[in-house]
Amino acid sequence: MASILEEKLREAACLGDAEAVQTLLSQNVNVNSQNPVNGTALHWACKRGNEEITKSLIDHGANKLMKNFKGEIPSDLCAYPGTLEQLGVQQDELGIKFIPNYIKSPPLNGQVDIGPRHLRPKHTDLSSMPTTCLPTSQSDDLVLKVKLHGSSDPDFIEVDIPKWKLTYNNLLKICCEELEVMECQVERIRKLPNTRLRKDSDVKRLREFDALELVLKVPASGDAPSNCYQSISTCKDQTILY
Repeated sequence: MASILEEKLREAACLGDAEAVQTLLSQNVNVNSQNPVNGTALHWACKRGNEEITKSLIDHGANKLMKNFKGEIPSDLCAYPGTLEQLGVQQDELGIKFIPNYIKSPPLNGQVDIGPRHLRPKHTDLSSMPTTCLPTSQSDDLVLKVKLHGSSDPDFIEVDIPKWKLTYNNLLKICCEELEVMECQVERIRKLPNTRLRKDSDVKRLREFDALELVLKVPASGDAPSNCYQSISTCKDQTILY
């Protein structure tokens, strides 16, 4: 029973469900319990930058220096000045961190199932309630290597894509963001050495550390420029109103 409630606490911290966190802490759930992969509830709260939940956990004895399986303490996962201040760490000590959107933005209206939200008995038995699925292993993200075809830089970069978001459009969007190109500039995504990705089912067959390259469109004479906006030169014979 204890392990179920502990998992619910970590889940609530991950989803930003402050009410569930308070309810579970009031039942003396072990605030420093940790999942073998993702660490403690405080790791999740700091990763999300949730100051309210971070404060609740610290007030109930959360260990600010407890390490996860990678040897990271909660502040190592945090890029939010307010939350870092709660941990007693200055942003300048850590430098600038990049946090992917899927990490810093939990599901909308995410809640842990702990029973009715109103008039809940003080000691509700939460152990029988189902939990939603949190990542349980490192394989929940797919790591791919990507680069631009024909670029003067021969090196690949690695991108992490949650497997539950593994679609062609998401792959294109993430690769374009990482390589700083616009989606409309991409002619195709190629899995090296010579396989063209065309649809979601192709993308779902990708494996860890597969190498991809984005092939950009070659502008033909008179085509719109690569920023995807129509050139004003094509409108030179028209009246432009300001």
